[in-house]
Amino acid sequence: MVANQQTILDKLLRFLSSLECGLVLLGSLGTAVIIGTMILQRPMTQEGQIEQVYAPQTVRLLNALGLFDVFHTWWFILLLGLLGANITLASLERFPQVWRLFARPHTLADEWYVRQLPFRREIPLGFHSPAEALAIAESRLSDLGYPPKPKSLEKGTLYVEKHRTARLAPYIVHASLLIIFVGAIIDGLWGFKGFVSLTPGARTQSVEAMTTGGAPRDLGFTLRCDGVGMERYTDGSPKQYWSLLAVEDNGHEVIRKTIYVNDPLTYKGVRFFQASYGPTGTPHQLVFDATWTGQDGKQHPAQQISLQPGNPAHLNDSGATVELAEFVPDFVLDGNQISSRSDEPRNPAIQLGVTSASGKHTEVWVFPKAQQMAPPNPSGISFELRGLEMEYMTGLQVAHQPGQNLIWGGCLLLTAGLMMALYMSHVRIWGVVGRDRKGQPALLLGGQPSKYRESFEKRFNELAGELEIALSAAQAEIGEAISA
Repeated sequence: MVANQQTILDKLLRFLSSLECGLVLLGSLGTAVIIGTMILQRPMTQEGQIEQVYAPQTVRLLNALGLFDVFHTWWFILLLGLLGANITLASLERFPQVWRLFARPHTLADEWYVRQLPFRREIPLGFHSPAEALAIAESRLSDLGYPPKPKSLEKGTLYVEKHRTARLAPYIVHASLLIIFVGAIIDGLWGFKGFVSLTPGARTQSVEAMTTGGAPRDLGFTLRCDGVGMERYTDGSPKQYWSLLAVEDNGHEVIRKTIYVNDPLTYKGVRFFQASYGPTGTPHQLVFDATWTGQDGKQHPAQQISLQPGNPAHLNDSGATVELAEFVPDFVLDGNQISSRSDEPRNPAIQLGVTSASGKHTEVWVFPKAQQMAPPNPSGISFELRGLEMEYMTGLQVAHQPGQNLIWGGCLLLTAGLMMALYMSHVRIWGVVGRDRKGQPALLLGGQPSKYRESFEKRFNELAGELEIALSAAQAEIGEAISA
């Protein structure tokens, strides 16, 4: 039974490390990424945007499948883990042989070994002894940027090597992909994107998550908004929004910063981006001129009152109290009902509650831009709007991505690995003294690249030509010396 279980496990590991499994997983992951790109994702959409684009039945189906937040679903994280396991097992299976070649390169050669190499040249020694020929070749190759290894030269082998690290390029790429996958899994499990709206003076310790489930996420600290605003160009058009934010941790303010669209506040790995700015639909303060006719028939001078939500104002001479009952910033009639088209105070409708000195309560509607629509005023007090200051809020996009450093580090390592794999070739050249095809003493030169054979062949022939010239020149000098 144990042997059977081991056999099944071996088969499973063999399949998981296979190229076929890797291709299936890579295709599935690519399909998931395409789906996540084509379908709107909750972390990147505005509130209500998905419901506007898709039919209700489609929303329910895609939501059930997790396709509105692909990159945080359990099955996407599982695909990343399985592909990472495939890369790890495949690398472990092939890496020992590559590491042996990297750590213990074959530096010594004989005549037979050189003749088996794909690129070979025979260079006559002439009058030179083997030691002299090797010394001349070593000097010339060093001048050309291909210095032979001294230890091999001492044992009679001219060994030149360049870019040995290129052998490790595939495994650097694999390691970088694993690092990226680990970062993505960490983001998928513990990261989130959220949104929060704050008015000046407001605080929050949590944000509404924009990912699947939508449960509020605890920040672990308090975020306070001290101010919001908008900068304008000289022509009055909006330039940029800003928010003055502060972070309180354990009851103490630890950081305070004015953020802009591309300049977020970061604390404990949580980033707050300026996303939007606008009115809340609630007035901060309204200023009215109130006039009324007293019991003596005389009209009293206008009294200016300021109203804020929840703070009534008093008309001193009449003894009446006025409070804000309802505010519609941009009213429109929908049948017999008043509703608002937006939160901007383009066409406000204001309902005031008036309580007279005798305790009688009446309601008054004020339409500053459409006075003809105002119903009869039973209070006997006329109100004219003189000033309106809206309450503004800032919209903050919140991102906690604990795996981002790993992802960026993996991307840098991936770039390095790809550069090594694409532009570096492990080049090895051996040279030994032996006999050429005519039985004469010769320097037998052989080389082998890991890739780019055509480029290597050209360079190998150039180096061999340089060595032949160097040996011939040295031989000519000896001949001249003998003649002299």
